[in-house]
Amino acid sequence: MDTNAKIRHTGVRIVVTILCVIILKGLFTFSHRFEGWYFHRFYFWISNLLRAVLGSIPFSVGDVIYAAWVITGSIYLLKLCYKLIKTQWKESFLYFLKGISAVLTLYLAFLVLWGFNYDRFSLEKDMQLEVNEYGTQQLYKLADTLLQQVNANRVEMGDTLHVTHPGADSAQLFQRAVGAYDQAAHRWPVLQYTHPCLKTSLYGTWMNYMNVGGYLNPFTGEAQVNVTTPGFLHPFTICHEVAHQLGYGAEEEANFIGYLVAGHAKDVRFRYAANFEMFMYSIRQLRWQDTTMAKELWQKAVPGVHEDYHQLKNFYHKYSSPVDDYTSIIYDQYLKANKQEKGIRSYSEVVGWLVAYFHIQ
Repeated sequence: MDTNAKIRHTGVRIVVTILCVIILKGLFTFSHRFEGWYFHRFYFWISNLLRAVLGSIPFSVGDVIYAAWVITGSIYLLKLCYKLIKTQWKESFLYFLKGISAVLTLYLAFLVLWGFNYDRFSLEKDMQLEVNEYGTQQLYKLADTLLQQVNANRVEMGDTLHVTHPGADSAQLFQRAVGAYDQAAHRWPVLQYTHPCLKTSLYGTWMNYMNVGGYLNPFTGEAQVNVTTPGFLHPFTICHEVAHQLGYGAEEEANFIGYLVAGHAKDVRFRYAANFEMFMYSIRQLRWQDTTMAKELWQKAVPGVHEDYHQLKNFYHKYSSPVDDYTSIIYDQYLKANKQEKGIRSYSEVVGWLVAYFHIQ
């Protein structure tokens, strides 16, 4: 096949891929039946299949794929630059089209395997809650309620003075998280979690520079946890990523599901991690509205909570760099492009769910 024919063939492939994306987005926009079929049939089936196949593999297949894509992309750019320098215009144009085709194909795969979960807005129905606007006083009551639970958890753990001990290793925590989901599913059947597929990230230290504690690979369905972060955070991070595996795409929804599961777990370390995370979200929101009230509340925390906070703050300070700023901007735009209008601040929107859950008036 000559170069012109290859260009035409690649162009047709690009057009077909774009049409597939447009048709699927149109179906999600105008057909509730198709939307329900995707969420409750197709995604349920494909995600379980991926987890069943990859769950027994001890390392993150998705992380290996990411590395392969980075290498392939770098080689592609070098070859494209070489063809441009050599003024091989037709070959350069063909190579450019092949790159566009590959990116569009990956985007289509992303949408089909995971991305359409950002269109899922069923949490209020699933949890039978109604989320409304809340004021400063409600926010204060929420933060105070969470702080009481945090302090009680530290007392139950037997140490209210020092940094929380890391506790169990990742494999044990993964098993306990699965048990916590089994327990939660008795009360909320939509949280039934089958074929666990939880992995430690191969890029843990690098993830610290981007302030990433965990992530879901949308192409393999694997949930990766960065186990190099302070250990007391891991239980909640695991439960958050499992929520993504169950199809809750929005970050505030995954935060809320993670809180429900970890916050009702038998293991007090799970409960502490959940309450600590939610307390930090709520008091951060309160600080934006009333600094004095936030300071007053923070002083009520037992010393061990302060120690954990400083440990966390010092940990990420070691990894602070311009990379964090750039990746935050990119991730913020990624979330906004996927219908999370507040970007990174979407994580904090879990506060509204918590106000509704605790029935704070």
